[in-house]
Amino acid sequence: MDRYLGKLLDNRYEILEIIGTGGMAVVYRARDRLLNRFVAVKILKDEFARDLDFRRRFHMESQAVAMLSHPNIVSVYDVNRSDNIEYIVMELVEGVTLKEYMERKGALSAAETLHFVPQIASALEHAHSRGIIHRDIKPQNIIILRDGSLKVTDFGIARMTEAQQETMTGDALGSVHYVSPEQARGSNIDARSDIYSLGVVMYEMLTGRLPFEGDTPVAVVLQHINSIPLLPSEIRPDVPTGLEEITMKAMSPAPENRYASAAEMLIDLDLCKNDPNIVFDYGVVKSVPHVAAEPEPEPEPLPEEEEDATMLFDPVQEDRAPVKHRAQQVESRSSSRTRTRQDNRRKAYRDYSDFDDDYDDFRPRARTPVFVFLITGILTAAIFFGGAAFIISTIFGAENTAGIDDITAPNLVGKNYSEVLSSIQYAEYNIVEDESVYSDSIEEGVIISQEPPAGRTIKATTEIYVTVSLGPRKITLVDLVGVEARAARLRLESMKLLVSMEYEVSDTVAEGYVISMDPAPYSELVEDDIVTLVISLGPEERFTRVPDLYDMTESEAERALEIKNLVLGSVIPKETDVPEDDGRIYDQSIAPDTEVAEKTAVDIYVYEYVEPDVPDYPDGGESGSGNLPASGTAVIWVPLDETDTYSIVVIMSMGEVIFEQTYLSEYGTVPVTLEGSGSAMVSVYVNGTLVDEQIAVYD
Repeated sequence: MDRYLGKLLDNRYEILEIIGTGGMAVVYRARDRLLNRFVAVKILKDEFARDLDFRRRFHMESQAVAMLSHPNIVSVYDVNRSDNIEYIVMELVEGVTLKEYMERKGALSAAETLHFVPQIASALEHAHSRGIIHRDIKPQNIIILRDGSLKVTDFGIARMTEAQQETMTGDALGSVHYVSPEQARGSNIDARSDIYSLGVVMYEMLTGRLPFEGDTPVAVVLQHINSIPLLPSEIRPDVPTGLEEITMKAMSPAPENRYASAAEMLIDLDLCKNDPNIVFDYGVVKSVPHVAAEPEPEPEPLPEEEEDATMLFDPVQEDRAPVKHRAQQVESRSSSRTRTRQDNRRKAYRDYSDFDDDYDDFRPRARTPVFVFLITGILTAAIFFGGAAFIISTIFGAENTAGIDDITAPNLVGKNYSEVLSSIQYAEYNIVEDESVYSDSIEEGVIISQEPPAGRTIKATTEIYVTVSLGPRKITLVDLVGVEARAARLRLESMKLLVSMEYEVSDTVAEGYVISMDPAPYSELVEDDIVTLVISLGPEERFTRVPDLYDMTESEAERALEIKNLVLGSVIPKETDVPEDDGRIYDQSIAPDTEVAEKTAVDIYVYEYVEPDVPDYPDGGESGSGNLPASGTAVIWVPLDETDTYSIVVIMSMGEVIFEQTYLSEYGTVPVTLEGSGSAMVSVYVNGTLVDEQIAVYD
């Protein structure tokens, strides 16, 4: 017998039974006596409690999950140590694991996949935004509740991204069938490793099988590193194109080819809900007819002198023609001109020969007329004297006017910009605000710098550009009244504010939520200012003893509980064929004479007499009775009872009958159309026997 069963931790948590065993810890169902609720208590195994490394991982889980608050992640209520027992108190989640559900159902439909995967991705997006990587995403760590929602559990090997990187040893962390290639290699991991694991889970949902199988864990790990799985459509041709592309992108071996974040994956999943066959064009390899590509034109040959030049290529467009280095181009042109002049000289001084075909017949050059030389000389003289006169006038004119408009730039740094503009002292200067910047050390409105600097000689028309301080960066305080304390603290810390927390009893604000804050909401603050949050301790608790409600009626029990300042909780009926027991209480959720806090709800179990009903067995029906709102439909195929002439089909959801119909068993398997909205877990009974449980997705 387990030594913890029946033990009371910290005089509060009563251990009732084992509900799960993991690699490092055992999970127990327990009762929180203080708050009168069932919880899950996770206790570190004895063989690991003495190991510092395992204790570190256990504490890492508690610290990681305690930062999270999301509807698709299990909540942590308490982290404690009692009598050398390290334990975590968590939300008790009752349901089936996604793995059990898939083993019973096989491959899931596109609708079911699009119902589950966004919930997992949303949970991961929340965890990743808090710097937490799960590292062990698999169907065994995902629990489906009866309302069709799910929760991600077991952050036992989760890691803070700020924590020191770890390498994997022989017993690789995480389940090998869902591990990412970089995690298998022991490389650095990030949020994209969880996205890879989610891609594997999605692959298993769509195909009913894992992408990689092997005789040993090492064989499976090597396939994750070196292999590409079959496309889901090659296993199940009805897999929609959009879902297939999302799955294969998430499972890309290279992290840079996956979704950069779970939020990015959620966008595609949302698009896929509207059109499952949407094409994202993510490069999923498929068979296509071969089309011969047109031959590319050969590049034009470079000139001879450029063949050995150093080539540079455009880094963005690598297919462009090579570009010669600028110095090489100049040298090439210079060499070309030099060779041309040498060729001309050789041509001018080579001996004339009747056999040289490349020379024209010799003709004597004509003489230049004398008047041309005369006109050229006159024009040259005019240009020379005109230029000289212009230069002389410019020099002497500048000397005569120098200093008339020159002024000295004043020192404006450290002065208030508004006062400078309104001061007569600076009226002659053309002062212009260049930019405004935040500063933690200089008050708002004060000039930080100027250009040109003080003391420089400038013209009166020169603009002096100044940079003005905006003071410390302002932070507008958000309204956190009514927000859960942990979330409020994290929000303020993300705004780089310091947080002080005080606690008060409150009859109006729930325990653990913000009653008030100082400064008031929407105040203007700066970094490292202190914000005081007043947190509710809930109403001042008073205790009373639970009365014995056995054999009372519902109204009598309600009155007895009111006298003790308790409230009547759920009324849970149980059918009976004894008329005298009708309406009588046969059990209660809290034992009589137990001391509990006032206002605690007590559930009662009541007999309900049901007269035997003889069905009239019609020849089958086309519709059933139900109480779900008719905003969508779901079709479920029900196998009838071949051992009896008639089959009574009853479908229940959340403890209520939503469909009941009698069929002739000879029909074999019949379709049942349910009407409702959203999704829900339904249980199918045939002649009183449970034959199936599944999620009905109404669309």
